[in-house]
Amino acid sequence: MPDWNLLPLKTDLSIYKKFNFERSPVSINYCFYKPEGFKKLDKPAGLCEFVKVAQEKGEPFYITAEEEDCVGKRFLGLPGSSKTLSYPDGGRLGVNLGAMQRPAANLRQRTFCPHMVPGSVNYVLYTPFDKIVYEPDLLVFVCPATQAEVLLRANTYTTGDPFESIGTTVANCCSLYIYPYQTGKINYMVSGLSWGMNGRRVYPEGLVIVVIPFQKLPIVTENLKEMTWYRDSLKLDRDGYVKWDYELTRRTQEESKNP
Repeated sequence: MPDWNLLPLKTDLSIYKKFNFERSPVSINYCFYKPEGFKKLDKPAGLCEFVKVAQEKGEPFYITAEEEDCVGKRFLGLPGSSKTLSYPDGGRLGVNLGAMQRPAANLRQRTFCPHMVPGSVNYVLYTPFDKIVYEPDLLVFVCPATQAEVLLRANTYTTGDPFESIGTTVANCCSLYIYPYQTGKINYMVSGLSWGMNGRRVYPEGLVIVVIPFQKLPIVTENLKEMTWYRDSLKLDRDGYVKWDYELTRRTQEESKNP
């Protein structure tokens, strides 16, 4: 049966090819019905790892609760996982991990972990950039800060939105891959900040993971076509930049006199 969550791709994403990303962007789709024409992933991995798996395989795949081998399936509400997000440990797990001083801190952090309504998602489809045929629910980028800054600024360019990052020490996968979907906000984090991703050796330290939800993707895509990506002023040395900034500010103040 066709999945009404999957819409044929109409957005022209070709502008992103100009970045020449070392790691392919990856589209994520949350599906109620099994996505037709795609293979099921043939090995287990954590929710924090699937984007990397898609980058390495270079082919689309979907997962169910069976393939997710960490707590991510609970946040996704996948069939076969726990139908609730209750934890019988009273917050003790965070203490035993060494991440929290006391259970109360772990219990509080869990209140910041978003989750899907159980049963609303049965499959998750991951697609490398050059194989995208459906409108992404999320488009994920893993890149150096200079490229991430352009992506984040492409949203701010017309909206004035601030850069916002939200995450947690553990279970950060839900902040990256559920929070943007539910809030419509772009989220980002730096690799090396998440315990689970560090333990699973997902990415080397210092890369920026930018997650753009479908609500923001048209804005970012169109603004990338119009805005300046890399400023000539950044080619100046420190003193040259200070002088350029001063002169630009002075000229703007002169232009603003006598409104």
